[in-house]
Amino acid sequence: MSQSKQSRREALRAQQEAEIRAAKRKKLIAVIAGVVVVVVAVVAIVVAVTHRSGSDSATGAQVTPPSADKDSGTYTVNSSTAKKGVPTLTLYEDYQCPGCKSAEDTYGPSIRSLARSGDIKLQYRTLTFLDDNMRNDSSYKAAMAAASADMVGELEAYHDVIYKNQPAQEGTGYTDEQLRVTFPKEAGITGDKLTKFQKYYDDKATSDFVKNAAKKGLEHGTSLDPNLSTPFFTVNGKKYTDWQNISSPTAETLLASIKAAAGQ
Repeated sequence: MSQSKQSRREALRAQQEAEIRAAKRKKLIAVIAGVVVVVVAVVAIVVAVTHRSGSDSATGAQVTPPSADKDSGTYTVNSSTAKKGVPTLTLYEDYQCPGCKSAEDTYGPSIRSLARSGDIKLQYRTLTFLDDNMRNDSSYKAAMAAASADMVGELEAYHDVIYKNQPAQEGTGYTDEQLRVTFPKEAGITGDKLTKFQKYYDDKATSDFVKNAAKKGLEHGTSLDPNLSTPFFTVNGKKYTDWQNISSPTAETLLASIKAAAGQ
């Protein structure tokens, strides 16, 4: 073999080895870059979660709203006026849920009429799971504000105002200005009641109650329907869907449906 051929082969071999080393370096750099991206993503998630969990830390003594059961977190809005033996209608809701607003707009007047007349016992179970979906804390804050309204005897009025003012764009959420100033004014909370309401809200005095109520409500709801979504209704603790078949509800037609579901 001539010296020139050997030199060319050695040069070719050297070039191939250099290309192999370059490819390995490129692969290694890509792997390292991927790890960095994953780490950055994980850090971002941790920071976001920490920010949300840190923002709802309570600063005041914790209280349970007077209309609610401490253990389950269920509100009974007309316990003193409901007639003996009437069916119990329980609404599972999330204040950011568009479907809940639609149900409130369509069925709310009839439901409230039946509650006022004592022909049903009306309960609310307030969930906050949409905070996770929408990456905000508006469900939690709205639930906390509603609980604060119950502390001054204005749960129903405030509940209705929240849904009336639900943003058209899903995920926009509610501002503190709305929850502590605009909404209570619209709900008729003024004077000393407003001062007390705002202190409960600012101190997050109902925070523990709201979190427990959301947890227990979600657990119980999914035990009745593994595919739970809001709004979700029960009658005497059993899943109730026939309300959706009443296109133009009145107090009379809704009561007949509720009684049928209760076996009355």
